[in-house]
Order: sequence, then C-alpha cells, then structure tokens
Amino acid sequence: MSAPTAWLDEHFIAGNLALDFANTVYRRRPEPGLDLFTGTDAFATWLTRTRLLPGGEPAVTESALEHARALRALIWTVFDAHRDGQTIPATAFAGLLDTARCSTADLAIGSDGSLASRNAYGGLAAVALNAITLALDPPPQGVRACDRCGWFFIDSSRGRRRRWCSMKTCGNQAKVARYRSATRA
Repeated sequence: MSAPTAWLDEHFIAGNLALDFANTVYRRRPEPGLDLFTGTDAFATWLTRTRLLPGGEPAVTESALEHARALRALIWTVFDAHRDGQTIPATAFAGLLDTARCSTADLAIGSDGSLASRNAYGGLAAVALNAITLALDPPPQGVRACDRCGWFFIDSSRGRRRRWCSMKTCGNQAKVARYRSATRA
C-alpha cells in the first residue's frame, strides 16, 4: 500500500472545487498517471483540506473512494466535452445529477448557499453540485486544460492565455524542453 498523498497548494490550482477534484491524478495526458487518491486516508485528507469533511468524522470507506473515482471520471467526460466545444454527453451529466441526488441527505445547504457535508458522500454531492453549476454556467473564459498534463483550470490570467496548470511544474518543463530543442538545432 502506498503512502497517502500530501496535499499541497499545487494540487489546488484550478480555481474551482470540481476541477481540483478532477485533477486528483498525477496527470491526465498522454494517459492517466498515478491516482493521488492512494487510499481512503488520502481521499479523507483531500475532503478535510477542502473543508468538505469536518475533522474528526468517521473514516472514509472503500465504497466512498470508488464512488469518488467514478465521479472524477464523469467530471473528466463533462469538461473534456466542454473544453472542446462539444455537447456534454447526457449519460455523464446524468451521472453528476445522480451523485448529487443520492447524497443530498449527507449534505446541508445553508441559506447563503454554503455546503456542509456530514460524511464523504456529502462531500461527493458537494463536488457534483459544483460541477453541475460550472457546466451549466461556465465562466466567460471557459474551462481549459494544461497543454502538458491535462489538468483542468479556469483561466483567470490577465490576457486569458494561460497554457499550463502551473508555471512551477508544467510551464517550467515546457520551457526547458523548448530551450533544449532550440540548442540542439
């Protein structure tokens, strides 16, 4: 069994809860990399870090972890279509709705629209509701994906030309690769 992921600020660069949830793999391109939900502890820590699971709550179950991975796949499908300007597949969107509907008993919604989950399933409902909201009312700049790793983000840069999930990781790697190819020529 591998060690739980240490969730750092670099894991939360998308500008949206559902997109940060979708980015819980090491990379999405060219093929999915290491799953950062290395186990129930890593998933519980992610939920706690995002304030979707109050501290001291019961442990996250394997079943909840499997539901999380399925929800992540649905979010990938929805926002890959959104990013490419295609119609969102009905089955993927219905899956988001089902996740939100099935887990609403585990979620409290405040009068100000704030969400408080009672357990991991409530956290999944909050993520699904966030994804539904983003899909139905996307920001003007849209949802983008990193040119290198495929992580999603909302481009809030001044010129709306952000290409990488993070300058610290993928941006630096792209610039080094470009420099090396220029020096070889």
